[in-house]
Amino acid sequence: MIFKFKSPVWENLGALRALEADLKRQSSFKAVYGAFNPLSAKFTPSQLQTLYHELGPPASLPEVQPPGTSVTPAMYQAYRADYQYISKDGRTVLFATSLTAGDAASTAALNATPLIRSQVTQVAKNFGAIDSGVAGQATAGYDISSSSRSDLVKIVPVVVIIIGILLALVLRSLVAPIYLMISVVLSYLAALGADVIVFIFFRGDSGLNFVLPFLLFLFLLALGEDYNILVMTRIREEAHHRGLKSAVRTALNATGSTVTSAGMVLAGSFAVLAISSLGNAQVEEIGFGLALGILMDTFLVRTLLVPSAVALLGKWNWWPSQLSKEVHDDSEAPQWEAEQDGAESGVRNTRLSHQQPLVRGLKLPVRRNRA
Repeated sequence: MIFKFKSPVWENLGALRALEADLKRQSSFKAVYGAFNPLSAKFTPSQLQTLYHELGPPASLPEVQPPGTSVTPAMYQAYRADYQYISKDGRTVLFATSLTAGDAASTAALNATPLIRSQVTQVAKNFGAIDSGVAGQATAGYDISSSSRSDLVKIVPVVVIIIGILLALVLRSLVAPIYLMISVVLSYLAALGADVIVFIFFRGDSGLNFVLPFLLFLFLLALGEDYNILVMTRIREEAHHRGLKSAVRTALNATGSTVTSAGMVLAGSFAVLAISSLGNAQVEEIGFGLALGILMDTFLVRTLLVPSAVALLGKWNWWPSQLSKEVHDDSEAPQWEAEQDGAESGVRNTRLSHQQPLVRGLKLPVRRNRA
């Protein structure tokens, strides 16, 4: 805790001692350390004032005790240690504390930061401090977490809208980009939730790395939309000359190996990162979350969820483009692929339909033997 005063505190150390006592009474603090107990020594306000008048400000004292001073070496070093708590001009005072919420790196301490700041501000007002603040690992973590959460809430919708507009232009549809973006968000939330379950509920970590939500969103958004464009453009291309369900099957057969192999390679890379960083919880969380998110996006979202949505929506996938008005039978196949199995149909294989008139119209010369 840091307090700033209008005038030096050396002439009113009794008020500073009362401020320390008030801090100790606050529910957020288990113990308070300051200018009155440096290096395990204990000073009264009158002792500190006497030492100040004899030796000067602690921040001005040399490391080695000068000759001619009447204080013991232990008291000299203890008083000199007060430079950590009282500034050279005497206007800024620092107190170190331990928290009742627990370790400063814990989630409980991070969540207690608003209460800590409120109590410190009230103490500062009670004793006429012109300014006050709270520093430390818990408050720094709280500020980073708050900024990260705030930025994520603002950035995600903007990025989703921009990517949705680009998908609408590529696919010439206003419907398909909606469920494609929803699929990416679901994949992101599922991967983040899996990280929470594994590292917080099962392993007992105090929290997740604040970088993880950003990295998960960036990687899964980029990867998911790459796969979306790859699969959906192929489905749209096939839908021009065949039924939609047939188009989905053909597109998945054509792109499935590419999507699967790319996803497995990338997921394997991040899995190696997680395994090679055992003991470093933050890197483990990032590697595991990214690997799992990529695998879910590869084998569940792109392979099952998106094709199912396409098949269920039917022609509305392409609304309002002209393709939404075209009707193709799923049993209908392109002429250049129409070939019947003679063994099953009991007739000879037929080739391209546009060749049949040529065959029927062909007249072969016949030679007749004369008697």
